Amino acid sequence: MKTRLLAIALSACIPGAADAWGVVGHRVIGALAEAQLTPVATAQVQALLAGEAEPTLAGVSTWADQVRDQGEAYRWSVPLHWVNFERGACRYDAEKLCREGRCVVGAIEKYTAELADASLPLEQRREALKWVVHFVGDVHQPLHAGFAFDRGGNDFQINFQRTGWNLHSVWDSLILESTKLDWEGYHQRVAATNLSEEATARARELSPRRWAEESCEIVHREEFYPPRHKITRAYLDAHRPLADERLKLAAARLAGVLNEALGNW
Repeated sequence: MKTRLLAIALSACIPGAADAWGVVGHRVIGALAEAQLTPVATAQVQALLAGEAEPTLAGVSTWADQVRDQGEAYRWSVPLHWVNFERGACRYDAEKLCREGRCVVGAIEKYTAELADASLPLEQRREALKWVVHFVGDVHQPLHAGFAFDRGGNDFQINFQRTGWNLHSVWDSLILESTKLDWEGYHQRVAATNLSEEATARARELSPRRWAEESCEIVHREEFYPPRHKITRAYLDAHRPLADERLKLAAARLAGVLNEALGNW
């Protein structure tokens, strides 16, 4: 009981984790995806990102989190970073789970369409690209398609080495950052691994709805929620291959979406 209370108390001192994958994961996804673009899509991405401080998919991958947290101008975008399912059900129903497109699935669909629309102003399409890059990453973090009752693991407190976390922050940051690698080092690590044949086949699935259901199904796995609200390094090590697979799937699918949206220019 004392341990749990300590975890809860300490977790109050740690910022809530709403940034799927954190900087490391998002940048890794962007870099992996950019390497999989067609020449036509690469040229379009370069044109759209011209003038950005870091005109790469990795460089703009956290823009959606940055603008969300910098005042009121983009506060409307907060609900677009996730979709909440009910426990025991991973069937995406837009009318129930994403009214008026106000969830990560609806956001990916909306901004992908804007990105592909040649009639729209360049600035609008540039912003659409940045939304897509980020939200495709978000939906592949399992707890961004988790349960409504605990706000995607944000309310599930965790004790790790006598420090308070929550399960969402464990998946956003701790699993990746516990390797002590910066994002470039982690990128090299993940790039050197291969997806299984089964995962390679799933990488061609370009339905954001299915991506969300896939993440939800992971959250439903028996071992996903640790018992007694406590984890050791063994939990991180055991789940890191799954996290790496989600990064690689996100990158392959992001590249697929961009190649399709920008491939006919």
